[in-house]
Amino acid sequence: MPDTVVSPPAAAPEPAFFDNPAIDHLIAVTLELGAELWVQRERMRIVEKLLGEKGVVTAELIEQYRPSDAELAASRTERDAFVSRVFGAFARDTVPATPAAD
Repeated sequence: MPDTVVSPPAAAPEPAFFDNPAIDHLIAVTLELGAELWVQRERMRIVEKLLGEKGVVTAELIEQYRPSDAELAASRTERDAFVSRVFGAFARDTVPATPAAD
């Protein structure tokens, strides 16, 4: 019996929300960068905590770290403020930058 090669299914196309796909791409990049920045901020918080408590940081200690309930609550508050600052522009009302030609 011959070997059968099974190909993975083709990726579904991304949904488009705007007529210009560049706008969709820019929003996707912005969201990804924001998520990456937040992950780095959280990881830095852990590094600083471990340095303060143990005086040393290893990748293993970072991965094993479990924040307290108080730290989780503070992180959620900071995350909400971060999201509001970084992504709040998406919710702002705007007006045309130049007057419409009559």
